[in-house]
Amino acid sequence: MKWLVYLVLAVFLAGCSSEATNGTLNDKNLKLQDHPKGAYPRYYDQVSKEEAEKALPFPLKVPSKLPFKVVLSTYQISDWGEKRNILLDTVYYPTQEGQNVYLAYRVSNFLPKTDKLETKDKVKLKDGTKAYFSGSNDLPMIAWKKDGLYHKMEYLMKEGTDRKAEKQKLLEAASSVYK
Repeated sequence: MKWLVYLVLAVFLAGCSSEATNGTLNDKNLKLQDHPKGAYPRYYDQVSKEEAEKALPFPLKVPSKLPFKVVLSTYQISDWGEKRNILLDTVYYPTQEGQNVYLAYRVSNFLPKTDKLETKDKVKLKDGTKAYFSGSNDLPMIAWKKDGLYHKMEYLMKEGTDRKAEKQKLLEAASSVYK
């Protein structure tokens, strides 16, 4: 009888864990880039925001407030393991005017091995979520985890700008994901 209880519990927990990841990548309308057989990550060609929403195994929420007026945005999905470990890279660009400026936003349902979430520089998003600053003066980054998803934003700002004010704009952009 005990084994039956364990079996039911195991099936229930397995169902809950797969539900937490919200399934797998729907790559039906994605074009896979060339890659060595069996190797990960696998990158797909850039897609529209709408195509990304259809393909991702988690809801897509993007920042609604950015530090500049966006003239171009790109969305690229990558598979880091059997269509279950999925990462979306979004990059927003303003009018360039001879300077390389962008805001990159990365969201995934796993923490990539090269990323580190927690740092000594703790802040809170407007909704109370703990977040962490890292990076440099020229390229500040903010990272956080919410609802089982990992988020990272980096902001390459214009030379000669007020670093403290721009870092605050990055925090506002991160907070705007949940508005």
